[in-house]
Formats: sequence, C-alpha cells, structure tokens
Amino acid sequence: MTTTDDGGNAGTPLLPEAVRALPYSWGAGFGWPPETEESPENLALARAVLEACLPAAPLATPEPPPEVRAKDLGEGEDLPDWVEARAVLRALMPYARDVTRERMAEAEARCARAGLDTTDFTARWTRRISAWIAQEVLRWCGLMVDDTTALTPWATDLAERYAHRGVAAEQAVWLLRLTPELPGSHEALTRLAHDGGLPAEVRELAAEADTGAGPGR
Repeated sequence: MTTTDDGGNAGTPLLPEAVRALPYSWGAGFGWPPETEESPENLALARAVLEACLPAAPLATPEPPPEVRAKDLGEGEDLPDWVEARAVLRALMPYARDVTRERMAEAEARCARAGLDTTDFTARWTRRISAWIAQEVLRWCGLMVDDTTALTPWATDLAERYAHRGVAAEQAVWLLRLTPELPGSHEALTRLAHDGGLPAEVRELAAEADTGAGPGR
C-alpha cells in the first residue's frame, strides 16, 4: 500500500491505519493534550490505537527504553545512541502518518553516517515508535479520562496485555492503578505482581497496595 504524505511524497506506511489517524505530533512526544475531549470519537480512537499497537507476542526487549537525561549521567558518560537517532527520526517523521518505509530508510542512512547503531533499524524503530504512541494513549486513559465507565470493558484487558508483552508496561500498570473502579482492575494487578516473567520494577509497581499513589488524576 502506498500513500501520499502532506508534502506530496509517496510513501509506504509502516504503522497501521488507526495509528496513522493520530493527530498529535512526535514533537510533543505524541502526548494527548490534557483538554482533549472525552468524546466517543476520541475514546474510539484511543481504543483503536491501543489495539493496533499491541504486538502479537511479548517483546524480547521491552519498549520504549527509559528516558535518559543528560543531568542524570555520570561523569564522562554519554547519552545512548538511540537518543540521537530519535532526534533524526522525529525530524523526518513529525506525525505517525509520516512513518513510512522511505523516510525510515533516509533516517537509517543519516544515522549510519553519524556512526549510530542501525542494526535491525526499520523493525526496531517501528516497534519503538508504536510503543511511545501506546504509552501516551495509556497515559491519557489513566490520567485524563474522568468517566471511566467509557473505558469499560476494553481498557483493563488491553493494559494487562501491554504489561505482559513488554510494551509501555509501567504506564499500563499505572492505568490499572489509577482506575481501581474498572471491573477486573485489581485482579489484573494481582496477576501482574505475581508474573515472574516481568521485570522486577513492573511487578513491584503492580504489587504496591496504595493505588492512589503517584501521578494524580
């Protein structure tokens, strides 16, 4: 399938159609503005994006990687390559609809010239971009949606599956913690807390008893 981007350039999309409909830019981290209306259309988009970004099986390496800030680095320690690579991709693909095979190839070429790691570039970065997008959708659902009945029954199941599959796992757990009134939320947290296959920090986050801790709604 070939599409035409806003600049009139043909490209082969790498993200599902539902994800390409996302109107929020990568420059803003794909974040959903706090004032986003809890309309049926936006809730349907949130669900469709989460369903489309969920991988069929757990990832070998969780995505996305934890954010790294220069001030947190030790003396003589550099930012990891992926931070610089992300800047290259973000400039070439400001919106989800811009994530095309052709732009990804250009990003890979630029990263290679800069001496950055380009191993499995297209697959790895498509997964990573999907994970950042899913993370922000989960954040909006957990923090900003006041009418949590609108998240029933799909949000609990999707959040648990995201945590199990290693994609935006911590944000998925936070969605469950911040919506204890959702049917099955407590049970999902219990299962995650006892899943030995998950990273320790994800299990611990799920196991913490105070579901009101952390970022407020």
